Amino acid sequence: MRKEILQQVSIVQEHELQKIDRTSQKSISYSQLLSYSTCPHQWANSYIRNLQEYKPSIHTCFGTAFHETLQEWLTVLYEESIKKSSEMDLDTLLMEKMQQIYAKEKDRYGQHFSNSQELSDFHSDGVEILKFIRKKRASYFSNSKTHLVGVEIPLLYEVSKNIFFKGFIDVVLYNENSDSYTVIDIKTSTSGWNSYAKKDSKKLAQLLLYKVFLAKQFGLDVEKVDVQYFIVKRKVPVDPEYPAMGRRVQEFVPSSGKIKRGQVVASLQKFLGNAFSSDGKYVEKEYEKVPSKSNCMFCSYKSTEHCNAHIVL
Repeated sequence: MRKEILQQVSIVQEHELQKIDRTSQKSISYSQLLSYSTCPHQWANSYIRNLQEYKPSIHTCFGTAFHETLQEWLTVLYEESIKKSSEMDLDTLLMEKMQQIYAKEKDRYGQHFSNSQELSDFHSDGVEILKFIRKKRASYFSNSKTHLVGVEIPLLYEVSKNIFFKGFIDVVLYNENSDSYTVIDIKTSTSGWNSYAKKDSKKLAQLLLYKVFLAKQFGLDVEKVDVQYFIVKRKVPVDPEYPAMGRRVQEFVPSSGKIKRGQVVASLQKFLGNAFSSDGKYVEKEYEKVPSKSNCMFCSYKSTEHCNAHIVL
């Protein structure tokens, strides 16, 4: 039997998403802002010149499958019962999703990009993560006065004339006791985030933007929206030096106060002002190259006709 839906939950679930006119309006995402913040020239190559080539990987295949599996489990957990969620065969569900996503990506790419052994290894890692989460379910996903607002919640908010910020939030929960929402972003990782990753303002901007635009889109008090990265680790040490190292889940709550939010919104506005015209069209110009070891490491344009910038080591 479906549980009664609270008003604080229904305002999100029953919201009718605005549609945009693709012929005259554009949507931008956190990924675009990240690309521009890393290197404006790289961003222009991908989004203005459309030079970015599609290339799938086992990491994205696994990440998508794991997200969907965990989201289905959470939906049953919160909307039906703990008992029914405990009866779900998540191992098989994860494998089926990995196979489906792999087949779809292979057809789009035109060739194999992994092999059966690698798929099996990643699946085994996923099984261990799911087993750990289920064991610690009450710690991570309590049912006490907590409700699932939704998974893959779409955001579409106009940030400038004819330009909309677009995103999908992995999980949003609402807690009656604190009268607050928690935005959860699931990250699949090999061995978790180190201190450098936790201080990377460009990486953390995603959840801050989601917090801001969730509140704006649904008319919520932004101070009652919390954020959390739910980082799942495929690999943990056999003999960890301390307990946290052996956990398959790493929770990280970044600072998301008024000053931090203001900095991220200012970064977004700077991007809009530099890359878009007053009517929302891309500005055609030569964009700055920002070469560095970290910026160029995974750039598909380095040492090509599209970018000959010297990489600073």
